[in-house]
Amino acid sequence: MNVRMSTLVAAVAAALLAPAMAAEPVGVAARGGYPEYLFLEKAPRDEAKATAEKLARAVIAGRMIIFAYAKKLTDPAIGDKGFTGEFFLEQWRNSLQGELLDATPSQKRILEKLFWAGKQVIDNNQDRLNVKGIAWKHFLPAKWEREMGQVFTARTGIIIKQPGRAYRSPVNVPDELERSAMQKYIDAGRDEMRPQTAFTTMGKQAVYRHMEPIRLLDPCLPCHGKPKGEPDMLGFEKDGLETGDLIGLMSVTVAVE
Repeated sequence: MNVRMSTLVAAVAAALLAPAMAAEPVGVAARGGYPEYLFLEKAPRDEAKATAEKLARAVIAGRMIIFAYAKKLTDPAIGDKGFTGEFFLEQWRNSLQGELLDATPSQKRILEKLFWAGKQVIDNNQDRLNVKGIAWKHFLPAKWEREMGQVFTARTGIIIKQPGRAYRSPVNVPDELERSAMQKYIDAGRDEMRPQTAFTTMGKQAVYRHMEPIRLLDPCLPCHGKPKGEPDMLGFEKDGLETGDLIGLMSVTVAVE
C-alpha cells in the first residue's frame, strides 16, 4: 500500500509540474553572464581610448580591402584568386602605416595579434574563395570581421564585433549599450559619425567601450536595400535601407589595467 501510495504521489507531482516545465522557454539566451572572462591583453587606462580607436580603424581598413577585391572574389570564371592571407596582410599593413608609426609598445603588440587573426581567417577560407563556377561564396567583409573577431578574442580577450541593426548572425547580437548606441545614431541622422564611448565594467574587469557606426555602402544594397521584405540572395528579407543608413556598429571592448 505504501509503495502504491508513493507511486501515486509521484505521478500526481509529475503531472502538476509538467505544465510549469513546459512553460519554460527553450532555445533562448541564458540570462546574465559576460562575453569574456579572461582578458589576456589589457591597455593602460590612459591608452585605452587610442588603442580602441586604432583597432577600429584597422578593422575598417581590412574590410575595405576585401570590398575592393569583391568583383574578383565573386568572379565564377576564376579559380585561384591569388587572394592569400599573405597578400591580404601586405596590403593591410601598408594601409595602416600611420597607425603603426605612433603606436605604443602595448598597441603594437595588440595590433600584431590583430594582423595575425585577420590573416588566419583569409587563409582558413582559401578553399571557399577559390571555388570555380560559383559567384556567391558567402564571403564578405562582414564574414571576415566576424571570424577574425572570434579568433582575435580567443588570443587576447579583446572583443571586436559588429552588432547589427537587424543582425543575421547570433554572433552579432547587440548588448544593451550597443543597442542604445545604434538608436542614438538612427535618431541623429546619417551625418553623425562620432564614436560613442564609455569606461565601464564587464564582471569585475574594468573595460573601455568604443562604438562607431557602420553605414550602408552601395555594394550592400542588394541584400540590405529595397524593396523591404523581398528575399535577398541568401533568403533573408531585405531591410529597405538606403546608402548611408546605419546597418550596425564597429564595437571594440578593451580591458583596462
